Amino acid sequence: FATLQRALTPYKQALDLWVSQYFGNAGAAEFLTVHGEDVLPALEGKRTPSAAHEAAIAGARRLWQEKRFFHWDLEFPEVFVDLERRDWAKNPGFDVVIGNPPYVRQEQLKPLKSYFSVDFSEVYHGTADLFVYFFAQGLRQLRDGGWLAYIASNSWLRANYATRLRAYLRTHVAVESLVDLGDNRVFTDAADVYPAIPVVQKAPPVPDHAAQVATFTRGEGVKQFTQQVAAKLAPVSIHDQADTGWQLGDDAARRVFGKLMAAGRPLSEVVEGRMNYGVKTGLNEAFIIDQAARDRLVASDPHCSEIIKPILRGEDLRPWYRESEGRWLIFARRGIDIDAYPAVKDHLLPMRSRLEPRPMDWNMTQPWPGRKPGAYAWYEIQDTVDYFAEFDKPKVFWPDIGKYPRFSWDISGAFVNDKGYIAVPDSPYVLGILQSRAIWLCVSHLCVPLGERAGSIRYQQKIQFMSRLPIPDAPAAYRDAIAALAMAITEQARARYDLHRQTRHRIETDLGAPGRKLNQKLTAWWELDFPGLMAQVRKVFKRDIPLRQRDDWEDWLTSRRAEHEQRTAEIVRLETQLNDRVYGLFDLSRAEIKIIEESTKYEYGEV
Repeated sequence: FATLQRALTPYKQALDLWVSQYFGNAGAAEFLTVHGEDVLPALEGKRTPSAAHEAAIAGARRLWQEKRFFHWDLEFPEVFVDLERRDWAKNPGFDVVIGNPPYVRQEQLKPLKSYFSVDFSEVYHGTADLFVYFFAQGLRQLRDGGWLAYIASNSWLRANYATRLRAYLRTHVAVESLVDLGDNRVFTDAADVYPAIPVVQKAPPVPDHAAQVATFTRGEGVKQFTQQVAAKLAPVSIHDQADTGWQLGDDAARRVFGKLMAAGRPLSEVVEGRMNYGVKTGLNEAFIIDQAARDRLVASDPHCSEIIKPILRGEDLRPWYRESEGRWLIFARRGIDIDAYPAVKDHLLPMRSRLEPRPMDWNMTQPWPGRKPGAYAWYEIQDTVDYFAEFDKPKVFWPDIGKYPRFSWDISGAFVNDKGYIAVPDSPYVLGILQSRAIWLCVSHLCVPLGERAGSIRYQQKIQFMSRLPIPDAPAAYRDAIAALAMAITEQARARYDLHRQTRHRIETDLGAPGRKLNQKLTAWWELDFPGLMAQVRKVFKRDIPLRQRDDWEDWLTSRRAEHEQRTAEIVRLETQLNDRVYGLFDLSRAEIKIIEESTKYEYGEV
């Protein structure tokens, strides 16, 4: 064996030379392609290479030590080589590959991408996580009929960067089982990793093959893992699914999803690509201000009002309406003349060191106090936001993460931060479709689940997923009817929000105490009866409602709760009408509607 390893050394070095060209060894490619017949003799010491080729060999050896190049077939000849015949084995490879691919940040992968793009072209994507290449590498090292089992982030099941990986797996292996652990944390040193465990066989999938699938819910834990998996396993067809994302739910819901997707045009097509991200400033503390700060700046320099815009957070985006809490964005976009806005410049100056972009040649062993590198000035927001004019148009907002539909219509010119998105349709008809139960079923199949909260699964609603939502065509009268329903619900939802805000203001102003804010129960005051209100006031504000005022407060709360219930009942009535119309547009049967209703676990009239 030692003799064989010595004999293989020049071949390993030749492979090192080939790999090194993707890590900056410029002379390696020329040596291999133009003077290929000289490579092995030079490595074996039988021929003296030119100075340039000697440098290429030295560079490859340096990179071999630095990058730890590893050639599986030559390091494990007993697995890949028929030593008796002195030829490659008829079915080379390992019987089993088991692993837990490392979790590596994208920034650390940048030096490797040129290599990945060539050697793993079948699964490569510019933003793919490292485990995508571990899948490809593991399958390469298997013999035909061998087995691979990994525990890795479950994001590959739906993420756009894993489209090629899913296509490759779907057509080249038989997925025997797949356990999706949801957001149950398994690794203490990787708290934000939500894993899945696929077991696949390196064999073409046969017709009608079904994988055994188990999915875990939020907070379920894995203490009785073997028993839990055994109880959950159910057959799911994988190999006939779209490469845009694998759905692990039951086949009946997947068939309804397929019907919905086939019945409409993608949202991105309907809005002609006018879907965009919210604004990322790089330092919200500097660029996002409250009402008082905005008023001070405008009082000092009225001219600066033209670059101070209302801004919402993702959490402010609710079903049919937005919670406007007096936040403003200093929209200092690229190319702004900051000296034309002296009040804004004076506001930003104390934070200049934290606003400066990091120089490209900065020594990364030293901390940088400012923002990431970029072609922006210290007083400009970090993103280009070339589409800023879209925020002034009538548009649909939605948040990055949600457990039920939270689309809303805006004509105020408000911006949103990087936890929200916008689409610019030509009519509120699109809002009505998006806010329907049928579309939420599509969201649940297209978007990445982030686990349960309060009994409902949260989904990450990125543009790459939401752009595919189906918007059905409809006659003008039908479109107008759905648009009218959407705006009627919007009006009721906004009126209910105004009621909520005014009531909270009254409680805080008349019953509050300095330095104390409403707790969750007082914030949701409509869920309290009068004794409950008194108990929470006592708990939060350390005071009682005076006896002589209690009748008035009780009457006031009763009337406010009645108005809340009336508004909510009207929203429920209108939402029911809207959903019935949308079901009709998709030509759904009663059985299909039942599947949607059972799969979308939220109530009409959500706040």
